[in-house]
Amino acid sequence: MNPVIVCIAKKEHDYIEEFVKYNLALGFKHIYLYDNEDIPTYEVLLNKYKDNITVIHFPFNNWYKPVQYAALDHFINTYLWTTDITHVAHIDIDEYIVLKKHNNICEFINEYIVGDCQGIGMNWRFFGSSGKTEKTNEPVTMRFTMCENAGNMHIKTLFKKDNFISWGTCHNVILSSGHIKSTNNSIINGHFNYDIDLNVIQLNHYKSKTFPEFKYIRTRGRADVKEKIDENENIEEIFKGFNTNEIEDLYAHNFYLRILSLENK
Repeated sequence: MNPVIVCIAKKEHDYIEEFVKYNLALGFKHIYLYDNEDIPTYEVLLNKYKDNITVIHFPFNNWYKPVQYAALDHFINTYLWTTDITHVAHIDIDEYIVLKKHNNICEFINEYIVGDCQGIGMNWRFFGSSGKTEKTNEPVTMRFTMCENAGNMHIKTLFKKDNFISWGTCHNVILSSGHIKSTNNSIINGHFNYDIDLNVIQLNHYKSKTFPEFKYIRTRGRADVKEKIDENENIEEIFKGFNTNEIEDLYAHNFYLRILSLENK
């Protein structure tokens, strides 16, 4: 089994190594990272992980379609069908897959992506600032442990490549046969899943972090559209909309703590 991640990064210098370490520890075999910086950046930053990561410089947002979708097309045409990849998750650098009943992603796949289930829709769970107001060097997964209670209807998809036709959006995929499902066996059509089940897997979304970080990351614009940055947007109000701190969730925190403890042995 060879599950991989495909992702795109811009202005993620301070977060990218944590993201790579976390996902390799989770059991993904390779990461295809599209470097959307104007000047190539991440290959040097991630040199010690070069055996498990392919960095593709993919600058600007003036492609034939929004850069995120152009990168996904490139991944399909260059890697998906020419390598021994078996499963794919397309996630962003501020999104972390959390497994609650499995030791690694391959164990999860073996149990859930079977039969007519060709993929699992992973619901977002937004994490807030945890009351922090300034950026520190502590890992994201350890700094922010407060989140929304119920989860969010948006999904990202972990899928088996055999029946893959195309991405529907950057959240969901189109299949030739079979279904994308939730872990409670309900069928998901499109990029929303209202029958949210966070008991087995969830996608932690560290959208807000602290306000200074949120404000900085907004300057890059969006990769999934070609819109220009709205200089008149009310950033404080937008931040408040994502800054949800209803309950504590330590799954990702404790997982990354184990990664660090193993490194220090």
